Amino acid sequence: YDVSNRFYEMVLGPSMTYTCACYPRPDASLEEAQDNKYRLVFEKLRLKPGDRLLDVGCGWGGMVRYAARHGVKAIGVTLSAQQAEWAQKAIAEEGLGDLAEVRHSDYRDVHESQFDAVSSIGLTEHIGVANYPSYFRFLQSKLRTGGLLLNHCITRHDNRHGPAAGSFIDRYVFPDGELTGSGRIITEMQDVGMEVVHEENLRHHYAMTLRDWCANLVANWDDAVAEVGIATAKVWGLYMAGSRVGFEQNAIQLHQVLAVKLDAHGHDGGLPLRPWWTA
Repeated sequence: YDVSNRFYEMVLGPSMTYTCACYPRPDASLEEAQDNKYRLVFEKLRLKPGDRLLDVGCGWGGMVRYAARHGVKAIGVTLSAQQAEWAQKAIAEEGLGDLAEVRHSDYRDVHESQFDAVSSIGLTEHIGVANYPSYFRFLQSKLRTGGLLLNHCITRHDNRHGPAAGSFIDRYVFPDGELTGSGRIITEMQDVGMEVVHEENLRHHYAMTLRDWCANLVANWDDAVAEVGIATAKVWGLYMAGSRVGFEQNAIQLHQVLAVKLDAHGHDGGLPLRPWWTA
């Protein structure tokens, strides 16, 4: 991820959000769609002022800042020093320092617990399928009873294919990335004792997100090449264009899975009987 913040600003736009957006309308802008994605996650997690959120793999802190703007105390963690530096500066500029924090840290180094909610947006792809049990067990341990976990990640279109992301992506973009089907994600969350209450596929939204990222790269091509070099710019252009085709043709998908931490008697803290968020 540490290509450069300037390069990502040219590709991702002002939101600095490197995950699938959620388009409220086919003609919505990328910025509107990314804000809508954060709104959707926020509502699914039933967050309200005074709650505490942990966002693992937080990138440039978009979810953390969105939550803080709505009165939630949010901690984000990222392995990228450049992301953490950019995010902390954005937090300060928005005057959110009393509520928001982004740490340059492994998520496993978070010592706080009893969070009302945990969001994992675009991190599971980098965890490794064999590590899912310990990953979801750790996230569950960070929640209070009745707390909610939302996992948002790229998935396979089935549960039979191997996890390897492919030689090109593995070598040039995301080393050691692995993907699996949404069924495996749900199974692993259930097997650590969480109750899955909802899942949805945002495949078409990711194709549209990549369309808009590619358009940003084209519009800023000369500056992008000056920033990172022709080879890196071409790699990212090829990766994003190929990924768009993958989502359009259903080779890959994007699933959000929502789960709750039950108490010893199977109580979920009084969740509504039906989905409580606006689609």
